[in-house]
Amino acid sequence: MSTTSETALDEVRQFFVSHQVGTSKRILVAFSGGCDSLALAILLSRLFPHEHLHALYVNHRLRTELELGEEERLNAKNCNSVGIPFSIVRLDGGAVDELSLVRGNGIEDAARTLRYQVLEQKRIELGFDHIATAHTFDDQAETMLMRLLQGSGPSALQGIAPEQGVVLRPLLRVTRSMIEEVVSEYGLTASEDSTNADTHFLRNSIRHELVPHVARLFPRYREALDQVAMRNREVVRCLSPAVDAAIVELVTRSEDSVVCDLTAIGTYDRYVLEQVVYHMWSLLPTREGRRLPYRQVDSIVERLVKGGSDGERMVLADTTLEFETERLVWSNGLPALAEGYLSFVYSDQVELDGSHRLILGGAPISSVPVEKRATIDGATLAPPVVVRSYREGDTISLVEGTKKVGSLFSDWHIRRSQRWRIPVVEDTVGVCAVLGGAFGGSDRVATRCLGTALARNGGTLYSVVELEG
Repeated sequence: MSTTSETALDEVRQFFVSHQVGTSKRILVAFSGGCDSLALAILLSRLFPHEHLHALYVNHRLRTELELGEEERLNAKNCNSVGIPFSIVRLDGGAVDELSLVRGNGIEDAARTLRYQVLEQKRIELGFDHIATAHTFDDQAETMLMRLLQGSGPSALQGIAPEQGVVLRPLLRVTRSMIEEVVSEYGLTASEDSTNADTHFLRNSIRHELVPHVARLFPRYREALDQVAMRNREVVRCLSPAVDAAIVELVTRSEDSVVCDLTAIGTYDRYVLEQVVYHMWSLLPTREGRRLPYRQVDSIVERLVKGGSDGERMVLADTTLEFETERLVWSNGLPALAEGYLSFVYSDQVELDGSHRLILGGAPISSVPVEKRATIDGATLAPPVVVRSYREGDTISLVEGTKKVGSLFSDWHIRRSQRWRIPVVEDTVGVCAVLGGAFGGSDRVATRCLGTALARNGGTLYSVVELEG
């Protein structure tokens, strides 16, 4: 072997020594067929008995059948040349797209999630000890650059972990150029994923467009970024006891929600509270694996630090946070409708918040002048029509343009803790009206629901009245 290949082999050998993984262990190789995973298979075949190795290729069905068929055949041929068993798992067509929609983190994340699931199933099926992936020193640097420029904190800036449960990454100290020389020396040709050059994917864009500039200015950028990752691992290790203590003291989990005790929030600093928020998110049913953007974490922590108003609600993705006097309740699903807010199917009246009633039609006694009540041209509605509480993100199209319903409440100086009481009328097209007149605001009707003057006079009238009225 050449000096470069010997150096790569020594790095891999040292990895297994430092992680106390002997050659009696059995390793499942995550085998894409690219240069990195082919080199990993070659190097492992030099260190482990071949019967203790198995290469698994996961076909995500994201490229043409022709390209994937050729790739499968080449991968089988290369593994046969290396002398290790090889198998293929083909995902169902559309599986990656479906998971991407569920998780909301993109195609690459969904493909990676399914790949690891398949690898773990195969590892258990074979009775193997570990999974080995071919992440390199270059992959580590690219990951660190990406996270740095996304403004990530210490937890994310730990980089790619060398060992994560049963998953081992023996090539994390081996550069891509060393990898290429290993493959070249064996006279093999690696498969080439056609999407690797597509700079619409963030990692590809960093690899092909950003890294060359960084490498020219900072030739030892990989070592520097690896040092940043190492330091952040130490920072996280030092802060972990405080985070663990905060989680134990503040967080409890029920069947369908996660609760944070607000009475002791002031004893913890902001970083610890951020980790508490991330932990709460991970505990929500069906949230596992979905990314919570930092801007939303920051917004939640800001409310924790300042103290959320009793009754205040936040809606993130399809989850709801509700602040109570001494606790924050985080649940799956959108906020429940305010008490008594129903569709007008069996009655033309519904009780709202215990002190108000909503009436459809007629001209009841109301604190809101008749000329300011919500009159809608019934012909413009797209049934069914329901009346519900405000949800963060609601908008209404008015004469002056589309406006956030929350902005209307701010203009009317309605406290956050009281906004749930104001009825929002909605049909299948969107918000038709916001009935704030009886609560210190105004009754506003969507432009599309305003007919001619004659139609307005004979239109659908919504009025909010005091219960004693």
